[in-house]
Amino acid sequence: MGSAVLTIDVANLVSQVQHNCDIADVSSGAVFSLCGFLLRLRDHYKWEHGLNPWEEPEPADLLEWVEAREEKWLAMGQESFQPLAVGGGEYEPFDLDAINDHLRPQGLVYGAGYVAGMKPSFLLAEVVESRCVGSLRIDTVGRELSRDIFATPAMRQGDQILARRSAMLFLLWDQVLEMRPSARSALDYALQQYGLDLGALRRSPKELGPGLHEVAASELAAWIYHEIGEAREDVFGGALWQEIVATYANSPVEILARVLKDILADTHPDGLLGHIIGCGLQSSLGFYVAFLRSFSRMVFPEIRQAFERFVPEPDWSIIEQARRQGRKRVLGLARELAAIHEAGRDRGSDWARDEIIVRIIEPLGISSASRGIH
Repeated sequence: MGSAVLTIDVANLVSQVQHNCDIADVSSGAVFSLCGFLLRLRDHYKWEHGLNPWEEPEPADLLEWVEAREEKWLAMGQESFQPLAVGGGEYEPFDLDAINDHLRPQGLVYGAGYVAGMKPSFLLAEVVESRCVGSLRIDTVGRELSRDIFATPAMRQGDQILARRSAMLFLLWDQVLEMRPSARSALDYALQQYGLDLGALRRSPKELGPGLHEVAASELAAWIYHEIGEAREDVFGGALWQEIVATYANSPVEILARVLKDILADTHPDGLLGHIIGCGLQSSLGFYVAFLRSFSRMVFPEIRQAFERFVPEPDWSIIEQARRQGRKRVLGLARELAAIHEAGRDRGSDWARDEIIVRIIEPLGISSASRGIH
């Protein structure tokens, strides 16, 4: 007979993971811009209260919740992350494989890693689908039982990729609500592929917002290929990239490193743009262009220019050419970044930071880099 699977005390586990999530959030205000921090707090409130992204809380209720959260963080002080008691054992919170060995038979999955500003991030969620692409295991999750304020549609730790339906839905709605002028045409184009009108969606969110569930599920299936591209991209090699982001955490250089890594993942033949091109995903192309922030647009201008040529007369060779050209140039920037960082091991990280800003960031036209961008 096979060994019995131990039943997990889910309520207790949810409490344990959420406690570590709360500890991870204590210093989040120093990681994100003020605007980004407040938006993440608002979305976290909605998650905690079971609201859809387009359902806005009463301002007084949200303010009271934020004040209570700040008091909670102050009381936590400098608490350390607690081990997780799972299946009769006790595991360090970053011991993903051992913890998930207990959770997967229960239909659960656990995620842990470091995000922007080397902020720790944790997630406990219900699995709705699992599959493998090569050596990569992809878990698509539905209901999130424990989480911190950082949420991204897909995240990878080693060979495990977590795809989050809720995070994709919130990202889509935040883009609709924010509707940056630079993103409007691409966002409108992407939504049109699903028969949705951007203006109508903004005017009637309660009636039309539920239609975004289909969009989120479909686009998440494509979004995963960013993580696949990242797993197969090795330009930085070994632990060099982690060393770079740790050395220049919360600086324009960290942002540059993350943007370069993201674009290299997207432009890898197995990455997001390669998947979009290969499958002819017009909606995903529109969302890709719409989601690009100013730093990324400066680093990868080819894709916006190609998109504007593509819309009136769709020709995927235009996008493929932009992918190849952008990738070639960004590879050069990444190698220059790595070379300056390595030289800084002898000359100091302050010298390297200033050199990277002067030689790489400012020539891109990002004049505010010396003040930091988030």
